[in-house]
Amino acid sequence: MLKGMSENETLQNRNWNVLIYMTGVVILFFILLMRLFSLQFTHYDENLQRSENNRIRKVVLVAERGYIYDRNGEVLVRNRPSYQIALSSINMPRKKSERDSLFMKLLGIKDAAGERLFDSLSLDTAFQRSRWIKTRPIRLLEDATAEQVAIIEERSEELPGVMTVIESRREYPYGTMASHALGYTSEISEEQLKLPEYEGYTQGDRIGQKGLEQFYDKEFRGVNGMKLVEVNASGREVGTVDGVEGTEPIPGLRLVSTIDLRLQKVAEEAIPDTAKGALVAIDPRNGEILAMVSSPRLDPNIFSLKKRERNKGWAHVALDTMRPLTNRAISGTYPPASIFKLVTAGAGLENGILTENKYYSKPCTGGYQYGARYQKCWGTHGSLNVVNAIRLSCDVFFYQAGLDIDMNRINEFGRRFGLGEKPLGVDIPGEKAGWLPDSASFNQRNKRLGWRWARGLILNLSIGQGQIVTPLQQATLIGSLATGKGVYRPHFMKELRDSQGNVVRRYEPEIIRPGNMKPYTHRILLAAMDSVVNHPGGTGKRGALPNVRVGAKTGSGEWKKGEKTHAWYAAVAPLYDPEIAVAVIMEAAGGGGAVSGPIAKKVMEAYFENKLSEARKNETQSAP
Repeated sequence: MLKGMSENETLQNRNWNVLIYMTGVVILFFILLMRLFSLQFTHYDENLQRSENNRIRKVVLVAERGYIYDRNGEVLVRNRPSYQIALSSINMPRKKSERDSLFMKLLGIKDAAGERLFDSLSLDTAFQRSRWIKTRPIRLLEDATAEQVAIIEERSEELPGVMTVIESRREYPYGTMASHALGYTSEISEEQLKLPEYEGYTQGDRIGQKGLEQFYDKEFRGVNGMKLVEVNASGREVGTVDGVEGTEPIPGLRLVSTIDLRLQKVAEEAIPDTAKGALVAIDPRNGEILAMVSSPRLDPNIFSLKKRERNKGWAHVALDTMRPLTNRAISGTYPPASIFKLVTAGAGLENGILTENKYYSKPCTGGYQYGARYQKCWGTHGSLNVVNAIRLSCDVFFYQAGLDIDMNRINEFGRRFGLGEKPLGVDIPGEKAGWLPDSASFNQRNKRLGWRWARGLILNLSIGQGQIVTPLQQATLIGSLATGKGVYRPHFMKELRDSQGNVVRRYEPEIIRPGNMKPYTHRILLAAMDSVVNHPGGTGKRGALPNVRVGAKTGSGEWKKGEKTHAWYAAVAPLYDPEIAVAVIMEAAGGGGAVSGPIAKKVMEAYFENKLSEARKNETQSAP
C-alpha cells in the first residue's frame, strides 16, 4: 500500500513538473509574442526609423569655398581635392569589445614601407569625439595618398564605420605671395565655437584664419547641401535613396581683390625674406590696396597639409624669433620718424605759424640748446625755410617749429589724415591703432613709470620720435596729403561675385577722415615732397623716376640705443595727380632714403610699366 502511494506521489510530482515546465514554455512564448507584437506594431515606427538610420545615412554636401582673385582676374586662392580617411559614428560598432577590436585593427594597419597609418593618440581622440559628434564623419587621416586609400578600401569589410571622404582643401598657388593679406584656413577650435560670431558652425568645420580668409569667411563658405544614401553593414555607400531629393550645395562667393599680382611680385622680390620689414602700396583716390608685404613671410599651404606635417610647419613658424605670423604692415607699430615732419609742417602752415618764407633766428649748427639740454641734429644745415627743412630733413628747424605750434595743433592735423588712436578699418583682422601723445595721454600711459609730461618732449615729438604708427597709416598719410581730397578707408575687397560671375556686391569707396587743408598748405607740402626727391641734396633722391614726378619723405626711426634705426620711406606719384602711394619700413636697417627708397622705387616703376602695357594692350585691341 505504501509502495503504491509512493508510485502515485512520484507520478503526481512528475505531472506537476511537466505542468510547471509547460507553463514556463507557454509564458516564454507569450512573452516572445508580446515582444514581437511590440516590435512590429507598438514600436513599429521607432524601429523602422532605427533600421532606416542603419541603412540610410544623411550626407552633408559641403559647399565649395569661394576663390580669391587679383584685380586682373588672376587666381590667388583656389581649392584642391583631398582624400580623408574618416570615422562614421553612425556605423561604428556599439559594443565596447567591438570598438576596441576596430581600434586595434586600425592601429595595426601599415603601408608598403612598414609605417603605421594611424597613431594611438589621434585614434583615441577620434573615437572619443565619435561619442558626441553624430552629424559628420570624423577625420582619422588627412590628405591620404592613393596607396593609403587603397589599403583602407581593401579592408573595408573588417573596418565598420571607416570610410573614405573627398574634401576640398585651400591651395595658394603662389606660396608665400601676399600670405598675410590672404590668410589661411584650418579646423575651427573649441574656443572659437563658443564665440557668437561662429554660431551655426560645428566641430570639424574649416574656417578662415587671418587675412581675407577670416574677414570674409561667411561669404566664402556658401551653403551646404544634403543627400540621403544607402549604406551596407560596413558603412559603405551603395547608392542613393529612391524618391528622396537632396539639396545641392550653393558655392561660396568669389572675391575679386584690389591686389595687383604683378605689383605684389615686384614688392616681395624687393624685400628679402631674411629681413624684417613691411610695404604697403595704396591708391589714395579710393583706398584700394594694390600690394602689401610683411617680411618674413609664411606659406599658408602648410595649414592645408595632413596633421603631422601641419603641426611641424606650425611649430616652425610659431617658434621663429623673426615672427613671420605677424602682419607688420597693419599690426607692426613704429615711430613715424621724419615722415612726421610733414604733419608738423602742415599744422604750422594751417595755423599761420609757418610760412613759405619763414626762417628761424637760430640756424642749424648741428644741434639745438633747450634749457640745460642740447638736442642734436643729424647734420649741419644752416638757415632754412620749411620746404628746404623737409628736403634736408633738418631736426633743428622742427624743434623750434614744434615748440611754436604746440602738440595739440600738430596732433589735430595728423588726425585729419589717418593718424591717431583709431584704426583705419581695413578689411582684414589684426589692425592696430597708432598713438599721438599729448600731455593727458602721455601722463596716463606712463603713470606706472612715474613719468610726467614736460614741454621739452615736443622736441622729439615734432620730428616723429615718440608717436606710434603702422606702415598702413604711413601710406595713407602720404597719399591723402598729396591728394588733399580726404582719407579713404583702405580695403582689399573690390567685388564679390557668385559662381556664375554675377556681381553680388561692389565695394563703395568711403571717406573716413576729412583730409582737408588750405590750398596754401597743400601747395607748400607738395613742393616740400617734390624737393625731397627731385632737388639737390634731397634725402629721397634714390626714389626718383625718369618720366614720373615722385614726391616723398624719408625717415630714420630710433628704437633702441646703439642699434641701427628703422628705415622709412613714404612716396606718392604722380605728385600732382596721385595714383599710388607707397610706404616702406625696414627694421633696424639704417637710413630710409638709402635702404627703403630703392624698394619703393621698384614698386612704382612696376606700377607705371603695368599701366603703360595695359594702355598699349587696349590700343591694340581697339585698333581696326
